[in-house]
Amino acid sequence: MPQPFIPKPAPEEILAFGPIRFIPGKKGGRYPYCHSLAIDGEETWVVDPASDKDFFRRLARTRKVTGVFISHFHEDHQKYNHLFPEARFYVPAAEAEAFRSVTAALDLMGLDDPQAREYWGEVMVRQFNFRPLENLVPYEPGQRFRQGGITLEIVPAAGHTPGHSCFYFPGQELLFLADVDLTPFGPWYGDKTSSLEDFEATLERLGDFKARTYITAHEQGVFSEEEFQAALPAYLQAIAAREDRLLELLKKPKTVKQLADRHFFYGKPKEPPFIYHHIETQMLQKHLERLLGRGRVSQTDGAYLAKK
Repeated sequence: MPQPFIPKPAPEEILAFGPIRFIPGKKGGRYPYCHSLAIDGEETWVVDPASDKDFFRRLARTRKVTGVFISHFHEDHQKYNHLFPEARFYVPAAEAEAFRSVTAALDLMGLDDPQAREYWGEVMVRQFNFRPLENLVPYEPGQRFRQGGITLEIVPAAGHTPGHSCFYFPGQELLFLADVDLTPFGPWYGDKTSSLEDFEATLERLGDFKARTYITAHEQGVFSEEEFQAALPAYLQAIAAREDRLLELLKKPKTVKQLADRHFFYGKPKEPPFIYHHIETQMLQKHLERLLGRGRVSQTDGAYLAKK
C-alpha cells in the first residue's frame, strides 16, 4: 500500500519557471478558486484564469492576452474569462458546447432536477461570471500550440470530466495537471459524465509521465518530480480505500440515498445540500455499478448488500 503523502501549503507568491508564471489561487487554491498560469512569450497566454482577480485585471490592462487555455468546463477554472474578451479560448473539443451555454454545462454535470438547474445556472452567471464564449478553438489530445520558443502540448486526462486535459510545456519540462490535483480528498468524479475507470486509467498513464515540475490547480500546487511520484500513488489509492469503506457499510443493505445521506465522500453536510447530495449520489453510483459488475455486491429493491 502506498505511504500517506502529507501535502505542503500552497505557495503564496507568484513563482516563475522560465517564461511560465504560477499564479496562486485565493484560499490556497481551494474552490471556488484554482491556481493559474501566465505564459509570457511573443504572445501572452493564460491557463485556467480563476486564481486572483487583481492579477488578471492588471494583466488585462498591461498585456494583450491572445490565448486562454482551459483544462475543462468546470466553473472554478474560468472565473475570470470575461476579462479577456478579445482572446482566443482553447477548450477541450469533447466539452466545447459547455463553453457556449449554461444548459450544455448543466447537462454534462447531470443536473436534472429543475431546482438544482435553476440554482446552479444562476451561480455560474453571478458568482463565476459565465458568458457564452466567442473565439472558441476546440483542441484535441496530442495537439501542440507554439509561440516563439514555447510549446504547449495537450495531454488527455479524462475521468474528472470527459475532456479534462493536462498541459505539458516540454521546453520547461513542466506539466500542468489541472484537476488531477493530488489533494487528500482524492479524485473527484461527481458529474454524470465523469468516469471512475477513465480517471484510474489517466492516473496510471501519468505515473509514467516524466517532468521536472508538476503543477496542480488546487491546494499544494507545485510538486517536484519526487513529490509527484509520492503523491500520485496515494491519490490513486483513495479510490480503493473508498470501495473498501463502502463494502464495510454494505454488510447491511443500504440504498444510494441512505449512503449519500451519510455524506460518504465529504464527511459532513455542505451547502447547498441538494447540490452536494447530487455529487455524493453520482460518485456512489459509479462505485456501486462497478461493484455490481464485479460481483462484489447484490441489489434488491434498490438496496445494495456486500457479498460474503
